[in-house]
Amino acid sequence: MTQVILGAQQYDAAVSGKTRDPDWDYRASKSITLTMDHNTAASLFQNGAAWSILFQAPAYEDPETGEMVTPEAVTYDNSDYCVAGDITDHRDGTVTVKMGRLTALEETLELIYGGDTL
Repeated sequence: MTQVILGAQQYDAAVSGKTRDPDWDYRASKSITLTMDHNTAASLFQNGAAWSILFQAPAYEDPETGEMVTPEAVTYDNSDYCVAGDITDHRDGTVTVKMGRLTALEETLELIYGGDTL
């Protein structure tokens, strides 16, 4: 099972990524699909949002002991994907939110001007 964590809340989600998104200035991006309305997604996924992916692998039977083993959940920090992108409403109760990393130019501008350039 995959979830995203925003603040203290966890949401079931499907997450995919692109290392160079041609639809978004060739920045690295993640697409997060979850059950949520557009307004809630827009309020949660904003520029600078700190979020993580929580992955729980399914339980399996240990072939040597025959016991069920539940792997530990693994959390992946995605705070580098801090640029809020498009939100697509699929009209079925789900939305897909795009979050991206800063481009090299945006990082340079932050260094030069010292602060948020978005």
